[in-house]
Amino acid sequence: MKAPTGPIRTYAQVASTQDIAKELLDAGEPVGAVLAMDQTEGRGRFQREWHSRPGESLTISWVMDQQADHPRPWLVGMAVALVAVGVIRCQIQWPNDLTIGPKKVGGILTEIHVTPDGRKIPIVGMGINLNQSAFPEEIAHRAISLKMARGHEVDAEALARAILARMPECPEPDSWDCLADVWNLFDHTAGKQYDLGDGETAVGIGVGPDGQLICSVAGETRSILAADAIFGSSS
Repeated sequence: MKAPTGPIRTYAQVASTQDIAKELLDAGEPVGAVLAMDQTEGRGRFQREWHSRPGESLTISWVMDQQADHPRPWLVGMAVALVAVGVIRCQIQWPNDLTIGPKKVGGILTEIHVTPDGRKIPIVGMGINLNQSAFPEEIAHRAISLKMARGHEVDAEALARAILARMPECPEPDSWDCLADVWNLFDHTAGKQYDLGDGETAVGIGVGPDGQLICSVAGETRSILAADAIFGSSS
């Protein structure tokens, strides 16, 4: 996969790395990623908040300019997720949750930003728990950090550069077929519970031929795109 062409821009504190990336693109500034040591208003899929304290998490937004105008931009985010999986040695659950055992260690959010010249640039936001020793009670049952799992601290900047260096080893996400073989090695989607927008609950079966979720709803098999499902409270 072609890596971003611009530099990694590092900030001591930002509200949102996604928003800073968009501002830099609109200003015509070279940017390959926005890395924050402290992010105060991070967000996940469906506007969920992503909280991180200084030094505890990798909070970064990758500006995937080499995949501009991609017809299936969700595949770009899934490819970046696979790169992270290989670097931190974890599993993945559709669409972009990074897991160690039953617990979540990170997540990815892909947004499309239209630049002033009309290019549609995928911006892949990534949050990975690095150095937390504990989590708030309400999420402790489903969250884990690399320090908790591996027993040592991880430097955010070093991890970001390791992920960037590994990107060319990932297949270009031209289609799901390009990613499927690698994804299936690390996939833990089967059995995952999802809450659908209509109040129904789905159970993951696997990933379909276009990168969509194949799931079971009350015994009926359905196909759901990433924008149409959110993780349930058990995630």
